[in-house]
Amino acid sequence: MIKIDKSTISTPKILDQKNPQSKGSLATQALNADHEKGVRTFTFDSAIYGHASVKEALISVQNKKCCFCESFVRHIAHGDVEHFRPKGGYQIDPDASLITPGYYWLAYDFENLYFSCQICNQKYKRNFFPLTDDSKRIKSHHHFTNLHLEEPLIIDPANDNPEDHIYFDQEIPKAKDKKGELTILRLGLDRDDLNEYRLKWLQLIRDIARHAAKGDLISLNLLQEAAEPQSELSLMVRSNFPFLSKVE
Repeated sequence: MIKIDKSTISTPKILDQKNPQSKGSLATQALNADHEKGVRTFTFDSAIYGHASVKEALISVQNKKCCFCESFVRHIAHGDVEHFRPKGGYQIDPDASLITPGYYWLAYDFENLYFSCQICNQKYKRNFFPLTDDSKRIKSHHHFTNLHLEEPLIIDPANDNPEDHIYFDQEIPKAKDKKGELTILRLGLDRDDLNEYRLKWLQLIRDIARHAAKGDLISLNLLQEAAEPQSELSLMVRSNFPFLSKVE
């Protein structure tokens, strides 16, 4: 995982909550009204939050990578528009029952959306969203301004710095704290196929590093590029070659 800076792009017009006539605003208003009527199970329009303009904006700001496993996605799959705070309902444990409603009022909120590979999103994260203190959970749109009081136990790549919570021992992700531990476990970041893929990439990077150590400037440039945010698996590279984080 790497930190994602959404301040560098504009919110897609379809989700512009400042425009009360945008599709995202109108859909959110309808959800809020349904909640007032006692509705607790909602229907969401993926054509709005998953609109091409939304997906392309997320892909761009995430350097074409899954927000969780940091793998390139589009050459092999369409990828998902993922809700960090689950829209329909949430689980505090993957084996627990789904608790409804979820964060319905954030279904069309660009800040709550990321681009993810299907495996990270559909097989692992799904509706998992535990907090350090569940008594602080915000349960309706009436208290949305208090979201900052929540302390999620999985990494939010736009509001957390993943490097504060996760590092790599060779190709294997390791936790620095509880948030890192649950993120690795519940997002499947230590899955075998992903570790095998990382290892192959790391072996190639090590070969490049050996050439760079002999003074080959092209290899040095390639090594530095591999540690930059736009490169695949860049946190793993920086963890194994920490001096690259200090190279300007």
